[in-house]
Amino acid sequence: MADTFQSILIGGGAGLVSAILTHFSTRAKLRLDLAAEYDKQLQEKRVEGYQKLWGMLEPLARYGRDRPVTYAVIRSISEQTRSWYFQTGGIYLTQRSRKPYFKWKAAMQPVLDAGDLGGQPDAEINSNQLKLILETGSRLRTSLSDDIGTKRLSRI
Repeated sequence: MADTFQSILIGGGAGLVSAILTHFSTRAKLRLDLAAEYDKQLQEKRVEGYQKLWGMLEPLARYGRDRPVTYAVIRSISEQTRSWYFQTGGIYLTQRSRKPYFKWKAAMQPVLDAGDLGGQPDAEINSNQLKLILETGSRLRTSLSDDIGTKRLSRI
């Protein structure tokens, strides 16, 4: 009788320990699964937002531009990207890409502050200002592509 009681006690204890371990391991797995799903959705939204921003930067291509960069072009890009930042993608910018984004915006600001360049919105931007805008834009695009991993081999 004592052996039976001892077996029941040991079996019950083992079952309780097993149940506790199962509870905590299942809970940990659920948390990991939820975090992975959140990260996946965040990355998908980030890619969508970055694609839109990338397209807005086309008039500032270093090579093969279809027209000169003028005050009107800079003003248009600045307005589009301001709307993008507040309505679409600014919330998805990583800490790492925020700095290049705002450096690029700061590089455009002197052109915008000059008004319409003396009533000539279609006059080309000064080559020194344009060089800085193109360089900071290039760094921004590099940072965006690094964020979403498009310029490295797949991890799979």
